[in-house]
Amino acid sequence: MSSAALSSPPFLALLISPSCQTSSPSPLLSSFPSSTTMAASNSHQKDEGYLNTVIPKRIQLFQSIQSEQLSRIQSLPHDSIKITLPDGTVKEGKRWHSSPMDIAKEIGKSVAANALISQVNGVLWDMNRPLEDDCELKIFNFESDEGRDTFWHSSAHILGQALEMEYGCKLCIGPCTTRGEVGCIHILYNSSVPLSVYLFGMIPGSFIRISVMSFML
Repeated sequence: MSSAALSSPPFLALLISPSCQTSSPSPLLSSFPSSTTMAASNSHQKDEGYLNTVIPKRIQLFQSIQSEQLSRIQSLPHDSIKITLPDGTVKEGKRWHSSPMDIAKEIGKSVAANALISQVNGVLWDMNRPLEDDCELKIFNFESDEGRDTFWHSSAHILGQALEMEYGCKLCIGPCTTRGEVGCIHILYNSSVPLSVYLFGMIPGSFIRISVMSFML
């Protein structure tokens, strides 16, 4: 998920949004209880040993795969390629080096700041994934179905980890979808913690911390 995701319509709305397609924050956001009330409600237990083992293991696995991919990409040729935009403009790039985000920055700061996902020759493509050949490139923001799909799906993963870390929930069924569905979150389960609006107070801070850590990887 790009940095634009956190500056798009308030990401806290995903906690209680009845429709993933709305860009307006829910009125419930302004009615969250105080941190004092939250502390009193946060009396549940969670498996700290499990969390302290599993989450670092996930990060280590991700970093290992990422390192292998970067090493492979660096060994590939970086010859010139042509990237054709929807208006017919052709940009120059380098194979296995230039990314959709690089092209978005060439187009303009606002395009790059709001970009969430791209499409390369009709295939959805991460904004930081290197381009592999001559291609047709489209860039999507939150105003498109493709952009909203990406925003809500990525947000659901982060929200799932936040609920796991704060309340010991166990991740089970996903993924989220965004078109005409009710709810935008992977299903989680913790029989000892009935999730309600009174437990939401700790989630936003955890959500931000996880997002920041993700950008640092």
